[in-house]
Amino acid sequence: MKKAMGMLGRNRMWPKSFGALLWLLSIAFALTPAGTVIRNQAVAYAGGERYLSNEVEVLVRPLCVPLLSPDGTTALPGQEAGVSPGGYAYLPFLLTNGGNDRFSLRLSHLFGPRDWNPEEVHLYPDRDGDALPDPGASPLAEVSLAMGESLRLVLRVKAPSGASGALLLSPVASCPEGQEDRDNWARVVVQPGPVLALQKGMPLEALPGQEVLVVLRVRNLGDREAQGVVATDAPLPLPFVPSSASAPKGRVEYWDGALWAPSEPSGVRGVRLVLERLGVGEEAFLAFRLLVPPGTPPGFVENLARAEGPGGPVEARASLRVLPLYAHHLGPRGNPRALPGGEGSPDDRQAQRGLEGQTLCFAHTLENAGTGQDTYDLRVEGLPQGVDFWWEGPTGTPLGLPLTLSPGESRDFSLCLRPSAPMGFTARVVATSRATGASNATWDLLEVLPASALTLWKEADPPSGTTLRPGQEVVYTLRIQNAFAPLRGARVEDALSPWLEFVEASHGGLWDPTRRLVVWNLDPLPLGETRLTLRVRVREDTPDDTLVQNAFSLRAQDLTQPILSPPTRHPVFGVRLLLRKEVSPKSARVGDLLLYRLTLENPSPSLLTVRLRDLPPPGTAYEPGTAFLGCGASKLPLEPKVQEGLLLWEGLELPGRGRICLEYKLRLLPGAPEELVNTAEAQGLSANGAATASGRAQALARLDLGPFALGGVLLGRVFLDLDGDGVFGKGDLPLPGARILLSNGTQALTDAMGRYAFRNLSGLHQVMLDPDSAPFAPLPLPEGLGEGYRKRVLVQGATVADFPLRVPKGYVRVLRATTLRMGPLSVEKRVVEVAGKALAELRVRSLEALPELTLRDPLPGGGERVFAFGLFQGEEVLAYPLERPILTDPEVRWRYP
Repeated sequence: MKKAMGMLGRNRMWPKSFGALLWLLSIAFALTPAGTVIRNQAVAYAGGERYLSNEVEVLVRPLCVPLLSPDGTTALPGQEAGVSPGGYAYLPFLLTNGGNDRFSLRLSHLFGPRDWNPEEVHLYPDRDGDALPDPGASPLAEVSLAMGESLRLVLRVKAPSGASGALLLSPVASCPEGQEDRDNWARVVVQPGPVLALQKGMPLEALPGQEVLVVLRVRNLGDREAQGVVATDAPLPLPFVPSSASAPKGRVEYWDGALWAPSEPSGVRGVRLVLERLGVGEEAFLAFRLLVPPGTPPGFVENLARAEGPGGPVEARASLRVLPLYAHHLGPRGNPRALPGGEGSPDDRQAQRGLEGQTLCFAHTLENAGTGQDTYDLRVEGLPQGVDFWWEGPTGTPLGLPLTLSPGESRDFSLCLRPSAPMGFTARVVATSRATGASNATWDLLEVLPASALTLWKEADPPSGTTLRPGQEVVYTLRIQNAFAPLRGARVEDALSPWLEFVEASHGGLWDPTRRLVVWNLDPLPLGETRLTLRVRVREDTPDDTLVQNAFSLRAQDLTQPILSPPTRHPVFGVRLLLRKEVSPKSARVGDLLLYRLTLENPSPSLLTVRLRDLPPPGTAYEPGTAFLGCGASKLPLEPKVQEGLLLWEGLELPGRGRICLEYKLRLLPGAPEELVNTAEAQGLSANGAATASGRAQALARLDLGPFALGGVLLGRVFLDLDGDGVFGKGDLPLPGARILLSNGTQALTDAMGRYAFRNLSGLHQVMLDPDSAPFAPLPLPEGLGEGYRKRVLVQGATVADFPLRVPKGYVRVLRATTLRMGPLSVEKRVVEVAGKALAELRVRSLEALPELTLRDPLPGGGERVFAFGLFQGEEVLAYPLERPILTDPEVRWRYP
């Protein structure tokens, strides 16, 4: 502390708390400024990802702390000064704002026990540090100081001319809110004759490696001359700077630790000024320089000087605060100073080549080259988009930031990068000191190639996903496509599942049974494709539903981390499902329902998810609502999916060693074959993807044709629809001789009643009315195709497809009519005119069944139309065209049994 401590008495002692006070000063200087917002955020790493917590903010409020030194009590004053009667005494003090904001501090003083009352007590600024009021300065009542700012003060006390004895007083520094420092007691003693005053000046603070100027000033403040005065500074607290001592008055002498001499020795331990006399009010000084050695830790260096002779002895103490020297270096691991080139040189750069998606880490070392503890923030600059980064410690754990290092301490860490695309860039890694804001950097150069530059494939025979059986062999092919670079020290490792047995490996692959590894050492791994093969066998005791996975890895000196191949996966299953199928009844007729029962058993202890596939026989159809799941009395409805004639049940759970039953019904349709063969299959999937199937289960039933062995039949009628309702009825005219065709070329002509029939059909067909055989166009109906001459029909049993003909424009006129009645039979005959054409219509009715009925209808121009029926009952309408509208009488006959 560059400060004169005043004139001290012979028995003066410094308080033990003085050093502690100075350390408190250093702590006060480090207070956080008022108004500062302190933000805190936690960082966590999981699964290679970086997660941040919410941010917490704290606002620092103003805190006023006045610090006035040196301290002292009434029993042990901090300093003592002599004064002659009627003269002035000067007491130096140092005022510091130890708060965290600028404050205005009030200055005052207190009196303690005293033998006389001073005529004047004032505090003056002492900016030049000579322990005297600055020239032209006025007394201070208040001082405004910034955070950590200090001001030298001198307390001037004037003694009255008749004073004798001593005076105790203490200056006081107070904050606006009342905080104050008042324990700074000093003693002023009235001394007649010579009065020596000693002042020692030093800078308040210095850095390691700096030189500091020390000035000793001795004055005679008494009323008589002092003879034989010696001012001594020994031992010196710091190394003496050679040839730096000077004194305008008196003689300079040096101490080597044993003797004082006027000549300067090689190692100076002390220095003094020898004065033959010092007149009243006269002043003499000694100046020299000391060196703060490099590496000196921060703290306080105290120096005590002593003046002896008449009016003495007196002491002066000064304190120098050695500031922390903040310096740090960041560089490649083990070379933080990047020697020999230094900061920014090629020695401060690292380069790597890597692959897209691969993590690459650059190792660094941070060194605290200063003399004080410091905290450092790390950041990285120049990263392009698509590059993730994080910090890791030496063991690969997340690095806690910021980093706090003691003097001389080093810390190793890594910057890890994961680029998501091919690129090239230079990253600048920066460490910034929180104490000074100074930064030091190092540079990392990364060239990223596409992931396809080094790819690994794993193939298997049988292919991956295939279900294996115990004892089955598998051949793996390991393929490495290298377009990256020849890889030094390449090592391929394939770890086998415990359920696989090693058989052989190509290219000198070695089997390590302890670690169950197959190892290939390839040094180097060449560019291009490398193929390795490995043959293994599934163990006989492998449990069902075991998933055998296999992958291989590639390591090399040129890779920062191993590369893994995609795995192959083979589920293992050693048993088949047992499927049984039954049908009842064994014989059925068209229209009957057949009941089928499927029973599926699982011999394995593993739970399976089953898919049942059932192929019904031709000529059958699933009857909705008849499918049930259950083997006992409790059954659950379970409708199948019907897809292209198949019945599918999916997602059925089949417990280990368990069974399930499924029942459903099929209806027999016309056209079904005589032998009804129903086939079913089942496939089970385990939790690990193993697939096991059943054999084909069949059930046989036979078709009972019954008395009429007819298949499906397509029936229909062609008629003139007089009432336009689309249905043949009373008054409608049938059209005989019309040609009806199927899409396969089969054709038929309508009979006298306009009827046609196609037998032994089933399924979907197209039926067409030949337009040349129909005198009028078909009546438009929804099921008609095109102009209505074609229809699409699904033949199931007896299926009807009529062709009603549209009534032509105009009118129908009945020209003549007659009725013939004979027993149960009646025949009504009409001659009608339709669109200028004559038609004969006969409506035949019988309430009884008449065998071998024959109806003869004479024609006007000769000849007759004959209609014969093997057995007639009910009503028939017969019609045919006439050349002339002439009515003739019909004749009928039949045979009675």
